This record gives sequence, C-alpha cells and structure tokens, in this order.
Amino acid sequence: MMNHVPWSARPWRRVAVYGLGISGRAALHLLRRHDVQVVAFDDRPAAAIALEEISEDPGIELRVGADVDRLDDLETLDGVVTSPGVPPERPLLAAARQRGLPIIAEVELAFSLLDGEVVGITGSNGKSTTTALAGAMLEAAGRQVEVCGNIGEALSSRVEIDGSPAATGRDATVGERVFVVELSSFQLEAVDHFRPESAALLNISPDHLDRHHDLDSYLSVKAAIFARQCRDDLAVLNADDARVAGLDVAAHRRFFSSQQKVADGCYLEGERVLEVSPTSAPRPLFVRSDVPLPGPHNLENAMAAALLARAHGAEPDHIVAGMRDFRGLPHRLERVRVRHGVTWYDDSKGTNIAATARSLEGFDDGTVVIILGGRFKGGDLAQLRSLLSRKARRIYLIGEAAPVFAEALSPDVEFEHTGTLEQAVERAASEAQPGEVVLLSPACSSFDQFDNFAQRGRVFQRLVKGLEGGERGAQASL
Repeated sequence: MMNHVPWSARPWRRVAVYGLGISGRAALHLLRRHDVQVVAFDDRPAAAIALEEISEDPGIELRVGADVDRLDDLETLDGVVTSPGVPPERPLLAAARQRGLPIIAEVELAFSLLDGEVVGITGSNGKSTTTALAGAMLEAAGRQVEVCGNIGEALSSRVEIDGSPAATGRDATVGERVFVVELSSFQLEAVDHFRPESAALLNISPDHLDRHHDLDSYLSVKAAIFARQCRDDLAVLNADDARVAGLDVAAHRRFFSSQQKVADGCYLEGERVLEVSPTSAPRPLFVRSDVPLPGPHNLENAMAAALLARAHGAEPDHIVAGMRDFRGLPHRLERVRVRHGVTWYDDSKGTNIAATARSLEGFDDGTVVIILGGRFKGGDLAQLRSLLSRKARRIYLIGEAAPVFAEALSPDVEFEHTGTLEQAVERAASEAQPGEVVLLSPACSSFDQFDNFAQRGRVFQRLVKGLEGGERGAQASL
C-alpha cells in the first residue's frame, strides 16, 4: 500500500476516477464540488453508461470503452480514485503505480471530510445486515446516522448533506452524526488513512479468491480495517472464528460469541445475550427472540451490531428498540411469494460458498429447490456438496460457473444445467412441490450475466412474480 498525504491536505487539481458505478459517480461529484478537474474512466462503452448528468460538465473528461486505455497525459494527474470492482492490474492503475501516483478508494477520498464518528464493518458474510442493524440501534439511541458504503450508497455521497459544506478535517467536528460504513475487501485494498473509531470483522471464509489468491491474503486485506486504529478505538471480533479472534490489533478488543463465554464483549447464555467486561459483571443485553431475522448467523450479526452501537452511546433498550421493526435487507433471504404451496426466496446476496451454506442450513432437509451459479469466486465446493445432498431435492445450474459446480457435485448430487436464470425459474416452477422452497442463493458473483447481485435479485423477483397462479401478497423480508 502506498503512503501518501490525505488528498484534502494538498492541492489536487486533476484526478482520475476509474469506474462510473455508484461509488465512482459519488467520488466524481465530491471532487467536482471541490473544484477538482476529473478524468472519468470506465471500461464499458458509452452506450452502456448513463452519461447525461456528467457529460455536460466542462470539468469532466470522459474516457470510456476503447478509449479507457489512453494514458498519454498521466503526468498531469495528481491521483487516482478507484471503484471497488476495478481490478488492480488494469493498465491505468499499473501505470499510475509506476509513476508513484496515489491510488485511493472512494471511502478514503471521503474520509478526511467526514464531520462525525465512523463505524466500519467488514467480513465475508453478514456485513450488510450488521451495518443496517447497527444503524437502526444508533437511530433508536437518538444519533444522526448515515448508513452507507458497500451496502448501497457511497460514503462520498454522505459527506455533504442538504448543500452544507463538510468539515475540512474529521477531527474538527465530532457531533451527533455517526457514519456506519460497510466495507468490502476491494475497498479496503486501497485505504491508507481510513480509521474508524469502532470496527468489526465478523468472520472470514474463502471469498474473492479470484482476486486475493489465498485465504491469508484475503484476511490481511480485511484486517486493514483495524490497521490505523489506536488503543482508544474499538475492534469487535468473532470469538468463534479462530482466524479472526487471533488478530493482533492496536485497538481495544471486544468479542462476540454464540458458543462460548468471553471476558470482554457479549455471549449467548441460554436465550439471553449477556454483555461483560473485565470490570463489570455480566448483564442482559437482549434475548434471542428480539432478533427479527432467522438463523444463528443473524444472532451473531445482532451481537456484533450491539457491541458497535454500545461504543457510540446506545443502551440495551435502544438495541432492542432498533431490532424491533427491522425486517432485513433486499436480496438477503427475502421471501418473494408463495405459489401453489411453494415459497420462493431471493438470496441473490449469497455470493460465496459460506453465505449459501448459511442460508441452506435454515431449511428442512430435502425441501429445497436451489439455483446455483454465476461467476465463481473460488473456494472449496466440497463443503457445500454434503449440505446440498441433504437439503436440496433439485439443483439448477446457471452461468459461467455451471461446469465448476457440475464437476464438484458429481456423482454425489444430481443437478440440471439450465444456463440462464429465466430457464431455471421456469424449470423450478414446474418441478417444485407444495411445502418446498425455491431458493436463489448462487454462491457466485453475478458479473457474468448481470451488473450486480441486486440486478440479479430484481430479475429473479420479476420472473417469480410473473408466474401465473398462487398467492401474491407474501412480500415480507425474512
């Protein structure tokens, strides 16, 4: 990682922004609000990008499609802001590194302009739910909360609200605002100064190994969320994940566990979650039934969120109140409808093996019709094979990863190649029986056939809701 002065502390006059998705556009607009000239890069052709809002700005130069690799004026750039989905080996980034230009993530860009406290959350699974839960708990405590980051709205878009200028340095104003930020490994690859007052690493399992190569490298990137913390900051860690629990961090460590007692943090005892510290006896924080989402993994998410919220002023009654009306997030085990006695679930956010395994564990044996596949991100499918053989009655494979799944599942588990999501939904509609569930939980990213997991989930829901017959009112998120 390259060391550099935070961008707001030195004159950035002309900056490249690579990627015009949600985070890239937010970075672009933040830079323009500070009168920085922007060269916007995107691999997609112009026809595939909504350019109307930025093409008329004379302070923005567009290089898209085949023009993205035109790098003839790098000497005029002061830095590069990169979107999470841009691979680090792209020619622009390689050339920028060679020239010694700072390359930063969009969250790093926003960080030095924040006017409040920062909570950072990462992990292989559960980070969106934990982020939303922590935000709800802090809102119940009366804090002004900005829930953002990888969860759907970029941090840069929350720096200035209602046209008010942000603080010029985050130490200058620490008021009522709390930024609760979900962070992916891709974002954490390109941070040098990002320092949350409290941060959580929920778990670690093989994910994005196509980019991070091995689990140790992946963990190292995830652990960067703690790298700039000091002893006055908080690190929330999963005591039941040995790799996570063993991290050596400078911040004060608190642990959560559903399986064992901890000395500092919270743990499950019977139906109660108890909070404990070295200087105080255990006291009730909430009970299992307060958690509005099914599954042991969501209990763990709630425990982590509670410890983070406690660090920013939430009391136990605020924690319970924050969970009371929480109904989950789109595309995370979201119930779409019931048709002819078959319940359809959208778990498009299940983009790795561990996430899909956790979702499968919540259903009865032999009752699941599952749709798997997309772009494989690496990992050992053997751990999924035994679970599928027990839980799934039928399996439909889609996308680039279908041959990978076919090789890993044969001959123990039967499956059917359907190729596309549309064909899988059609086959599932004809084959699923009353009392069963149809589950889209692909264990893969969506980038072979869709822009992102959310688009994949929306397409799935449109297809399912378009099926004739059955009940159409079951839209509650579980």
